[in-house]
Amino acid sequence: MSTTTKNRYRCAQCEMAEEKCDCEKYCCLCQGQVDVRLCQDGLFYCPACREACDFKPQDRL
Repeated sequence: MSTTTKNRYRCAQCEMAEEKCDCEKYCCLCQGQVDVRLCQDGLFYCPACREACDFKPQDRL
């Protein structure tokens, strides 16, 4: 039996997973603070910017 572990997205600034990141969270493009999520590139994006750039946040545990 093998177990697979997903690579967690990590914040580009503190290198912590989204759940443990204590950095100020705002969209790196528009500086919005509503519903920002960490994406694969290590930066936070709001829903509108994620959609425009076709970024997807990691599924929450």
